[in-house]
Amino acid sequence: MEGAVAFTASPLGDGTGLTASVTDGTFRLAADTLTLTDNAGRIVTSLPTHITTGAGGFDMATDIAADGRTVTLRPIAAPAVVTANMAAFVDEASDTIARKQHNAAVGALIGAGIGAVLGFFLGGVGALVTVPIGAGIGALIGYSTP
Repeated sequence: MEGAVAFTASPLGDGTGLTASVTDGTFRLAADTLTLTDNAGRIVTSLPTHITTGAGGFDMATDIAADGRTVTLRPIAAPAVVTANMAAFVDEASDTIARKQHNAAVGALIGAGIGAVLGFFLGGVGALVTVPIGAGIGALIGYSTP
């Protein structure tokens, strides 16, 4: 298929981000955009390194392997709604709920990032569907994590 590049994406083991790998293309960072090019050098898709959501914006730290075939993405700062409410989460009586809410927020961020990557590989507009789904699934997984 012309312009298509197969990829694999998965969350990092410590839950702080995600990694994506390709065999028939390379990742590059230019200005504030991460691009994926095919072996012919054509840009297949691009992803901004600053993500804006209804909850606020955050930057994505990108670490591209020397061969350009693997990229690791990590959110640099959580949305403002999460950081504004962190003090309320630190309550001895609700320690379990606070931990679950924090895990859900982190899971939502990671899920939204994975959804963004997947959505942009589906033509960009696909992110309108994959970001909220990824965030929801990530939040559910995060909330259920002990």
